[in-house]
Amino acid sequence: MTKTTILVLFSYGMSATRWQQMGILEKEKVIFEAYLANGLAQRVLWFTYDPADEVLIAQMQQEGRLDRGIEVIPVPTWLSRPGGKLLYSLLGPWCRRSWFRQADAMINHQTSGSWTGIIAKLIGHGRFVYRYGHSLWRRHLDRRQYGRLAFSWPLDRLAMAVSDHALVCTQTDYRQTSQGRGVSLCPNFIDTDDGLMAVPEPIAQRVARGVFVGRLMPFKNLFHLIEACHQQGLGLDLYGDGPLKAGLQAHVQSLGADCRFLGVKPNRELRVALRQYRYFFLVSNYEAMPKALLEGLAAGCVSVVSPNYGCAEIVEDGVTGFISADWSVAAIAAAIARAKTADQARISQAAVRLVEQQYSLKRVMALHRHALLGEAL
Repeated sequence: MTKTTILVLFSYGMSATRWQQMGILEKEKVIFEAYLANGLAQRVLWFTYDPADEVLIAQMQQEGRLDRGIEVIPVPTWLSRPGGKLLYSLLGPWCRRSWFRQADAMINHQTSGSWTGIIAKLIGHGRFVYRYGHSLWRRHLDRRQYGRLAFSWPLDRLAMAVSDHALVCTQTDYRQTSQGRGVSLCPNFIDTDDGLMAVPEPIAQRVARGVFVGRLMPFKNLFHLIEACHQQGLGLDLYGDGPLKAGLQAHVQSLGADCRFLGVKPNRELRVALRQYRYFFLVSNYEAMPKALLEGLAAGCVSVVSPNYGCAEIVEDGVTGFISADWSVAAIAAAIARAKTADQARISQAAVRLVEQQYSLKRVMALHRHALLGEAL
């Protein structure tokens, strides 16, 4: 068995405790437990930003809910405060150098906070893999946050130059790179061997409702989604929480729409619930490689998405789902109408096959092994 140690750099300010509060810890830990189960690593170290993580991880391991090969690098309490977190992201490779020196390779979780990996690499702490989903600079570009873009674009270029390998989630971002041997197109994934990819319930036997999973944020375009579903006489369930909840509830009440707010649920519970729905919706103004959409496809839902590049790279219109013409209520309602009259069994089956063939954990693990250990694909 390999004696390799992999160090995972969490996004800036993020922690396992925060992941748990967001209901995503169960799905985020999958790839790192897979490192251990598949012999890529013997130990996985987590560089996080909350002292409470040590207690949480120890409790989860005692209960058998987390592989014991995962260890949390202790966070000094005084560095866990807002100002201290920035300092820790900059000084962590030095003040926790005894831990960093144990790592054979490092990988960051998102671009935000990747500067910790850049610093660690520059002071000689070994192999660094730069990984990003929705690249920080593109997020700032999408949101027209040009002041932040002036920081995130050079950061991305520096990380690409310093890293030993880069893993890029979307084709759109991949085209912005050198596309050389040191860069791999590595999408998000679904664990197709976790027992939740058994043949889904036939689409015709499911409840004729739609479902959305995610943060209740402005860019998710939920006001338009609720109104479009109401126009089509389709019930909608929303899983998640966020700052728009009260406003969305008021909008539902004013329309008299059939819409339920079901809150934050553990990922495994959500994936089971998705198999009961006929329709899945993600009509955001922008997305990168949305894992929620992959979960909807894996569950065999008929997906309706907007034409943002992240969704449009995954869904083939009329084949594995439906893409609205734009982000308006009318366009979303028209896409729902097409979905309601389509051969839903064919769409459902094609969606499941797509995930199995292109977005499986097995395929992504091979790419991570190549990036972290330099092994041939």
